[in-house]
Amino acid sequence: MADSHWRLQGDQFAWIPALAEHDMQMSGAEEMFSLYLDPSIRLPQSRWNRPLALPVDPVAGAIVRSLCTSKIDGARVDASIALLMAILAVTDESYDALAVPHDPRARAVADAILLDPAEERGLDDWAQQLGVSTKTLHRAFLADTGLTFSQWRTRARIYAAERLLAEGHSVQETSERTGYATSTGFIKAFRQVFGATPASYARAKKALPAHARARRRRP
Repeated sequence: MADSHWRLQGDQFAWIPALAEHDMQMSGAEEMFSLYLDPSIRLPQSRWNRPLALPVDPVAGAIVRSLCTSKIDGARVDASIALLMAILAVTDESYDALAVPHDPRARAVADAILLDPAEERGLDDWAQQLGVSTKTLHRAFLADTGLTFSQWRTRARIYAAERLLAEGHSVQETSERTGYATSTGFIKAFRQVFGATPASYARAKKALPAHARARRRRP
């Protein structure tokens, strides 16, 4: 989609249609796999004509990794692609990718929060600093990201927290570095986004194989 900006996690696919202009940046990534398909390989739904964020099905992820890292014969490539397409066809779109507003004023606010998740200024403060109304910034966040400013900032903080936890930081330190005054508030917000407490999520991540913990950000 024109002028859209996303932040994706390591357990998400980015589907980019043929001829769609795009650029990607990564932060803290160990590895990323890119699979290029012939444009003649099409899926039936119209949604595949636009960029999509999709959760990584374990089998689909293994197929992509194998195709990108192994030398396999043509028949196996064809079978692998066919299975991958069958899985993607029934995979629901992921709506937890963090869209970044393209309105320049809202984008300035978003960039500041992404740089420092503990940034405490509220929407009124940002509006005053940028010389616009609070309603203007509110509408920009909602129109460009589908989230209110408060919802967007919470997502940005929790995604930053997820990275810190994966790097081995404690729950308390992560809470402080992402702008939460109390661990209780942080744990509640984290659970709402990831469905688990920060501690249990970090333990589960450590139990995964190293390649499964690879991080992928800012397509």
